[in-house]
Amino acid sequence: MAGAILGETLGRLRALHGNAFARLRVERAVVGVVFSGVQLSDGHGGIAGTPRTDACHMTKVRPDSPPGDIRGIPVLSLLEPFPEEPFRRCLAVAAMNALSAPWLVNSGYHAVFDRDALDLSGIRPGMSVTLVGAFHSYIDRLKSAGLARLRVLELRESALRECDLPFYVPAERAAEVIPESDLLIVTGLTLANGTLEGLLSLIRAGASAVVVGPSGSILPDALFCRKVRMASGCVLTDADQALDLLSQGASARHLYGKCARKVNLSPP
Repeated sequence: MAGAILGETLGRLRALHGNAFARLRVERAVVGVVFSGVQLSDGHGGIAGTPRTDACHMTKVRPDSPPGDIRGIPVLSLLEPFPEEPFRRCLAVAAMNALSAPWLVNSGYHAVFDRDALDLSGIRPGMSVTLVGAFHSYIDRLKSAGLARLRVLELRESALRECDLPFYVPAERAAEVIPESDLLIVTGLTLANGTLEGLLSLIRAGASAVVVGPSGSILPDALFCRKVRMASGCVLTDADQALDLLSQGASARHLYGKCARKVNLSPP
């Protein structure tokens, strides 16, 4: 199941692309160490976080969809039905980002390029913030922001440094801590693993969320309808070069300044 966010977004993308949608094919697909990517036949590309190998197994691949059967297929074949196998699901999200790419800066959103999302997120002293995922650079900055409370939701306690353990909250306590937060900062990787909708549904009235990271580079309309105030992703300026770098173990930071730009979108 794709979930409501991806389902709504796919419907809007069909309308935007019009008759050309049915002709779009997957030109390239790369599963990298950190990020995976898809390039479409119109030249646009998208990336999404690669699942951890300790959390999924290649034995889950369906026998009728072995590795190597993606290149050249209609992009719709990758999206419907939406795949359950983690690596193929990751490529499907990357394809959604590629489909969204032409419209991210030309559809009336307020766009800010080449800035880190945390700089634009409106964090103020005294706020209560929940961060989904042990992102050390974000934790360091949030610790010095004068927050009333910082919590880091994470599946694995071992992902946090010892100095950050006081902020650790097991991921299964999301329903307890998110409603107490003024701001939720959540990675776009949750689109690929299917947890984003559940997390956003826990935000209390008057609070909001920021979705960060290349995996969340879809048309943001469905996010804005769910208390997301800003969607921070990336657009590939050279999809072919980006996929070449991903195939060699690059992460998103290796793409910026070469073949990708950060883009922060908020409602017009």
